[in-house]
Amino acid sequence: MQLVLWHKQKLSSIITLCMVAVVVLICVRLGFWQLQRAEQKQQQLTAIEKLQTQGVMSWQQLTNLPSNWNKTGVLVELTGAFIQGQYWLLDNQVYNGQVGYDLLILFKPADDSHTILVNLGWVKAPLSRSELPKIKLPTKRFTLIAQIKESNLSGFTLEREAAPSNIRIQNIDLNKLSQTSQQKLVNYMAYRQGEGDELATPHYKAVVMSPQKHHAYAVQWFLIAIACVFVAVFASKKRTQNEK
Repeated sequence: MQLVLWHKQKLSSIITLCMVAVVVLICVRLGFWQLQRAEQKQQQLTAIEKLQTQGVMSWQQLTNLPSNWNKTGVLVELTGAFIQGQYWLLDNQVYNGQVGYDLLILFKPADDSHTILVNLGWVKAPLSRSELPKIKLPTKRFTLIAQIKESNLSGFTLEREAAPSNIRIQNIDLNKLSQTSQQKLVNYMAYRQGEGDELATPHYKAVVMSPQKHHAYAVQWFLIAIACVFVAVFASKKRTQNEK
């Protein structure tokens, strides 16, 4: 009987040890992943800062850049006109704790056949989900400063496919928006910078989570791993003392 009990205790100890090892390994892996993300974010910030030391480019300078050159982070001054009736509301955008939309419009720079999708910023959502914000785009010549983003435009969505034919959309797909609007869009978009106005409130940040936050999360995961080890050792000693 004692032999059977000993085997059960031994098996229980092995299972517990394996579970602790798995948890510790997962925590350590997550910690190193956060450190990796911090390094990536720092590289991204450094690249953007280097680009922005060149100042604000004109639309002509932007379009003359090599096609294989990632333009993310470039500041550009856009002068032209809004394409009337062509705008979308990007759903589920939160600003200062309030739910709303990001206003996406089609902007045609002066003396150019191309069109660029511009995120003008955040607009507050009406109380009822069945209602949409009332948008009135300026008809006169308009100038704005924007930051370019060339990759990872779609973002997260719970829907399988966006519906660009509707004003309210769940993600950004330049190809579909181009087909729907019948406009020739460039393969990147712009996020307006500066202060808010009656149109919308710009709030775009190229890097949402700073490298410092990733470092803090990494420390948290490493501390959790260490805590698991200490708890396992303490529990093992306690069990040994009880068995004596």
